[in-house]
Amino acid sequence: MKSLISTYIQNWQVNTARTFLSGPAILLAFFFVSCEEPIEVEGDLVPGGNSTEIRFVEIPLEMNHTAFDSLIVSTNAVAGSRGQIFVGKQNDPLIGDFSASGYFGLLLDNDFRRDSIPSNASVTQTRLKLGFNYYYGSEFSNLQNFVISQLADTLSISGEFYGIFDQFPVDSKVSTDANIFVSPIDSIEYFVPITNDLGSEILNLINDSDNNSIDIYNALKGFKIELGSDLNNIQGINLADGESYLEVIYESPELDTLGSVQLSLSGSSFTQVDFQPGSMIPMNYSGKEEFELADDSKAYFNNMLGISPKVKLSNYLTFLDTVEFMQINRAELVISSPDFVLEDNQTNQIRPANNIIPYILGEDGNIEKQGEDFWAFQANFGSGGLPVNPNGASTPIALSYDEGKKEIKGDISFFLQEIYNNPGLWNPDYDFIFTGQFIRRNSTPFNEVPKINLGNFDHFFVDKENIKIRIYYTTFK
Repeated sequence: MKSLISTYIQNWQVNTARTFLSGPAILLAFFFVSCEEPIEVEGDLVPGGNSTEIRFVEIPLEMNHTAFDSLIVSTNAVAGSRGQIFVGKQNDPLIGDFSASGYFGLLLDNDFRRDSIPSNASVTQTRLKLGFNYYYGSEFSNLQNFVISQLADTLSISGEFYGIFDQFPVDSKVSTDANIFVSPIDSIEYFVPITNDLGSEILNLINDSDNNSIDIYNALKGFKIELGSDLNNIQGINLADGESYLEVIYESPELDTLGSVQLSLSGSSFTQVDFQPGSMIPMNYSGKEEFELADDSKAYFNNMLGISPKVKLSNYLTFLDTVEFMQINRAELVISSPDFVLEDNQTNQIRPANNIIPYILGEDGNIEKQGEDFWAFQANFGSGGLPVNPNGASTPIALSYDEGKKEIKGDISFFLQEIYNNPGLWNPDYDFIFTGQFIRRNSTPFNEVPKINLGNFDHFFVDKENIKIRIYYTTFK
């Protein structure tokens, strides 16, 4: 008679550090998906059915916090950048007062026919088109005032890696007062009115045949955009061609219709951040220093600010000492909270952090490298689905948000199995942090300092006890 094994995946509960499931079986990884019906497996078809069993464990992780704000490059001149600048504000008494301002230059397309603008053309309208492609906040039902100012110094057209704390002095305001209703859920074109004096200056620069596109860019110096209204909204401005641009509309007796010229938002455009910590974050948190929140039971992550939990795997290493044999069927790094919300409507654009990557810190607090790559937790499977070198660093794992389970999680099965199989893979002095962006190789091969591209404002604020490793594994009885 063949015995049947019924395994209820959905109802596994954990009351201690280790909970054992009885039953002679080794189940393949696909058995560990969410199932409402029991999975029945014939015992004598399962290898080792009389000597193995499936176990489940949740391992809490120890952590404090660290800042990697000094490593964030917000310029869009770096490979892998988001092609965005951010503008807006968030005020939270616990976390702090945050504001983001965008800097950009104006670049005329080299293919534009400059002789198409008559010398006697006069400006009728100047406007800045804003192509928004990111929203975060809770007050989008209110009008917003975007303020554009011309810089006193010239923003570099290329080659400068600006960080989130860099800023330029402004010379004069060039936008006219106008309030804009930004709708996150509708496809609407948004324009900020600009003074025609700036439009006339641009036409004069274009009409001067001695000026090339770079000369025009440098003469205009660059611009800053910030939110004048005091609202808890943040927008990302898409810098892709045709999405955002400054347009000068003109007329001339020589033309039958109005003419126009567009300049793209280009150069070493970047986002500058101003942040005053609230009651939860220490005033001196910056610069790779370790710190705890005022409530040391809490954990906070925000890639735009460069704040992350600094997490240890020591409890997992201790757990490995308790098992004689382990084959991981599925393991997840999980960040959970019943307070996670996902709101996507006209007023509220709120979501937890999504697509975050755990990067490994060495004993010196710097992000470790394997060869030329900065080292994250690895998926270690190639495009064909086969395992690749576990010591490589080219296939980082990204954690994503599951709204149904209120969890940010990622599959780290392969990586944890390799640590078990090869203990030398993980130095006990290692830690890991979260970033919201993949860290590219540096342009200088032997430069050990990473350039972390600016991420968006999506974040999490959870109880530390809700950051854990969840493992389903097979072992001997």
